[in-house]
Amino acid sequence: MGYLSLVKPLSHLREEQEHPDEVVLESVGVSFQRGAVSELSGEASSGKTGLTLALLAQLTASGEICAVVDGAGGFDPSTAAQAGVELENLLWVRCGGDVERSFLSADLLVQAKGFGAVWLNLSGLSMQKLRLVPRTYWYRYRTRIKETPTILLVTSSEPLAGSAANRSLEMSREKAAWSGAGSFKLLREFHLKIASRKHYYEPPIHAKAEFDHTEN
Repeated sequence: MGYLSLVKPLSHLREEQEHPDEVVLESVGVSFQRGAVSELSGEASSGKTGLTLALLAQLTASGEICAVVDGAGGFDPSTAAQAGVELENLLWVRCGGDVERSFLSADLLVQAKGFGAVWLNLSGLSMQKLRLVPRTYWYRYRTRIKETPTILLVTSSEPLAGSAANRSLEMSREKAAWSGAGSFKLLREFHLKIASRKHYYEPPIHAKAEFDHTEN
């Protein structure tokens, strides 16, 4: 994540503004609209981070500059790199658990208008404080991001953006498949479910991981 000399040329930005589109993650059959607010909600290990990193990986690999607003210090560059994110195309803003700083940072990045995606990661922050954030904040994001190529993706343990979100998905982990016996087992795959306000579906493939797990 080196020095970012320029987010995007103005000519490129104007071209994208004239041709709004969406980014499709073929592996899970999920798309995100540019110039709109999307949110992913769910408890820990429900797949929010994995899906977000897949989006960032796809965008940064194609040369787009993205940003992470890290509300509570949950972003791990090593994990992001392993997921395929090009870190030299990523701006990391650390907010130290400050809710106000997190929202202000996202607001400034959205106004920049040249990012492929801005990830507002609110996971780990106090839900009591997040519920007190006025609805007008979310509608301001929606207004400012409109007609830009930017995807504002919000992650948290429960939905927050309300009707200001173009897409709101709730994620949960249904079950995991292990191999091996005794104290050490290998996680082969886990099954995720995604629920939207309009319909309910399972991703067409299972997320997979391989690492040692020790049972206590």
